[in-house]
Amino acid sequence: MRLSEFKAGHFVTVNSKLNPKIWSGSDLLPEVSHKLIKIAEKFEEFIGVDLPVVDYTVTGSNANYSWTKFSDLDLHLIVRGDVSEAMRELFSAKKALWGEHHNISIRGIPVECYVQGENEAHHSTGVYSVAHGQWIKEPSKTQPPTDDSAVERKLESIVHDVDAAISSGSLDKIESMKERITNMRKAGLERAGEWSTENLVFKKLRNLGVIDKLTDKIRELEDQELSLESKNLT
Repeated sequence: MRLSEFKAGHFVTVNSKLNPKIWSGSDLLPEVSHKLIKIAEKFEEFIGVDLPVVDYTVTGSNANYSWTKFSDLDLHLIVRGDVSEAMRELFSAKKALWGEHHNISIRGIPVECYVQGENEAHHSTGVYSVAHGQWIKEPSKTQPPTDDSAVERKLESIVHDVDAAISSGSLDKIESMKERITNMRKAGLERAGEWSTENLVFKKLRNLGVIDKLTDKIRELEDQELSLESKNLT
């Protein structure tokens, strides 16, 4: 896997302005806002249960000065109160199914839809209410304190372990590797927020296609386990 493009300079890019494809200064472009609301409504309909939606928000790198050409557009449906574990499992399953059936983008930026409880901890430094047309948490242009060498070391270690897990051909090992990456990111977000070493490593793994590679291999091995070859009748 190619790590060279991430060797030089900082692991966090701080741009002078928000992504001009979707922002005009600090305001979301009207046509973008309109389209995001349509997407959110369609995703809500796709989930198939009544949701007490109180807002639609944009968050992540594209609601911040740290956007890159790899950044998705994270669109969150904010629902009243907390989300139970059972409902979270439903939302995750529906999100995965939605992704298999749709390839939606805004001016070339892939849109990722999520459901988030309004009381749920969220670790982004930029959150914009699409429904109300205003910032909930306005981002800063300040370069966050990050340890690039720590990110690089952890990234190389994880990539090595991913390659080893995939080469083993073991579904258990590959699933365990993916769970390890998920837990790593969660721990980093809870400890130090979106600029944590762990979350930056996760973003680089995603940008390099490592997460997709794990997911694809898991799906391939699951299909093999569930399949039965035709019996030779000759």
